[in-house]
Amino acid sequence: MFTNVGWSELLVLGVVALVVLGPERLPEAARWLASAIRKVREFASSAQQQLKDDYGTEFEEFREPLKQLNDLRGLSPRAMVTKHLLDGDDSLFSGDFGAAAPAGSPAAEPRRSTAPRPAESTPVGDEPAPTPSSGPIWDSDAT
Repeated sequence: MFTNVGWSELLVLGVVALVVLGPERLPEAARWLASAIRKVREFASSAQQQLKDDYGTEFEEFREPLKQLNDLRGLSPRAMVTKHLLDGDDSLFSGDFGAAAPAGSPAAEPRRSTAPRPAESTPVGDEPAPTPSSGPIWDSDAT
């Protein structure tokens, strides 16, 4: 709750407390605040201990999904995709695709293209270039 309160804010609060309460009542107010914080901490720890005693292992089973939910909240979208969809393989984002597969595996060896080589392709002059009035271009191989 107060994780982003810095020393400058605490100094301002101290000066305001000194002005409002005065130097006579400030030590008494500080003791009261310290004892109130101590009581709240004791109450929270005793409630947690009582829950652990009452529920035992069920309490830990209840905490596990909450821990997983907290872990998911801390993930960025990129880290979430990497963890859940890519099984931790970050090569998609880093561009280092060769390091993703271990040496000697089929994925590590280069693939040979099955497309025809440029020398084997059909000559360019055999087919007329499509004109805008000839209708939409339809590629039957693509569908």
